[in-house]
Amino acid sequence: MVFSFLLVVRNEEQHIENLLEAIMNQDFPQEQYEVIVIDGESDDRTLQIIEQMQERYPERILLLSNPGRTLAKGWNIGIQHAEGEYVIRVDGHSQIPVDFLSSTYRVARRVPEASCVGGVVETKGTGFWGEVNAYVYSHPFGVGNSKFRTTKKDWEGYVDTVPYAAYKREIFDEVGYFDEQLKRNEDLEMHARIRRNGGSFFLSTAIRSVYFVRNTLPAFLHKSYSDGKWTMVASRQGQGVLRWRHYIPLIMVLMSLILGVTSFFSPVALTTLSALILVYFFLLVSSSRGVIREKGWKYVFPCMLSFLLLHFSRGLGSAAGLLSKGYWKSDRVYDKERRYDGKATNIAR
Repeated sequence: MVFSFLLVVRNEEQHIENLLEAIMNQDFPQEQYEVIVIDGESDDRTLQIIEQMQERYPERILLLSNPGRTLAKGWNIGIQHAEGEYVIRVDGHSQIPVDFLSSTYRVARRVPEASCVGGVVETKGTGFWGEVNAYVYSHPFGVGNSKFRTTKKDWEGYVDTVPYAAYKREIFDEVGYFDEQLKRNEDLEMHARIRRNGGSFFLSTAIRSVYFVRNTLPAFLHKSYSDGKWTMVASRQGQGVLRWRHYIPLIMVLMSLILGVTSFFSPVALTTLSALILVYFFLLVSSSRGVIREKGWKYVFPCMLSFLLLHFSRGLGSAAGLLSKGYWKSDRVYDKERRYDGKATNIAR
């Protein structure tokens, strides 16, 4: 068994059927990969759709229950049941091409020293705001130096993280499982642990997938705020969890707050704040210009608004994370010998 394909979901009725169809119809030998779906007690039609897919593909989909509902708990349940040489994690908000596994296999065999291999993600959205948010999530001004989101040309090499990745199964025996105290961004902490253990991540544009961004501003803001908060909480687990791009929204919000208050008393602070606003406005305009070629003029101001909301909501979330109980809990140090010992329930086959 080469691959164990893990799909941790909760309330993904919009994407789950197409994603499972793509997984089941890979141009890779069926006997060489298993499919494990871990459902976090969905209360929409997700579970019903998965069961229908089980009937369509008998004995090929193992369905497990995740009563903890969080991603980290779901991944750990799936890893415990995985029998493949590599464990692949894919988001329920995604889609993969028919050659996803075969491309991953070729890259993994070419760089056997890598602990984890993955590819680039094309961000898509439906509806007006979905298209706006997809542009923002694909631009360096929105996501920094995330190569897996911004790389357009053929490229491959070692990076600090990869999405929808194939992990060597033994890596979890070496560094432990995902930290179940983290409700989000558990992969940041896990990847830092792998790097500290001497592991490496290899990215290749030969491996491609699609990520579906949130299609409304409220959902977009909620995700950005939560990502900011749990990124900070995850950083308490040890060195190397965060990169410089993770701190910029927090610094931006704190500087705006400090300069905004002191500008009432200090001409220097007022001048500095005004200069920073002008610089940021220039970056907003220049970063949003590209959408004209892709979508048209009517997308420019919404893109500027989406960039602004992304930065500030993530920055506010980061500040909230620093002030949260989870960040200051005394037991935040993760022992790599600690193991998840819960038992999953096989609720369908």
